[in-house]
Amino acid sequence: MDLHTPRTGGPLMAVELKNNIIIHWRPHGVPLRFNKMLITDLHYISNDIDEIAGGHHAVIVFTFFAHLVYHPITFYVYEVAKIRQSNIFHSDWHVLQLNTVMREMFRDIEGVIFLDVWQMTSCHYLHEKIHPEPVIIANDVDMLLSYVCPT
Repeated sequence: MDLHTPRTGGPLMAVELKNNIIIHWRPHGVPLRFNKMLITDLHYISNDIDEIAGGHHAVIVFTFFAHLVYHPITFYVYEVAKIRQSNIFHSDWHVLQLNTVMREMFRDIEGVIFLDVWQMTSCHYLHEKIHPEPVIIANDVDMLLSYVCPT
């Protein structure tokens, strides 16, 4: 769609009606290497991510690596950390971090086995809910019992 914005500075939007796809693109915040750009069109990736409603239909892609090669590594680490913290709570990303910490805490203890049923829950045909429905719990228990009582 023509938003009457600069091609290099955006923001830009593409719409594909057949599959109901909308793509929003905008450059990261400062530092930029564009010649001219309105200050009102500058956004920080972390703020934009916080404003996205999200859900199973939303995909966030960011590639800002190359524009920061002219800055110290500490600046790059700071920018990536801001993005990582965006929209983190009540999200799959936060759950992944919690899961990673739990696995690391029990990694060296013999006899501890992780039965990862997250994919069974997140890929089920039922609507996404914070607490899984009885059919999902039944599948989880069946899987657990197949390890506890294999015969």
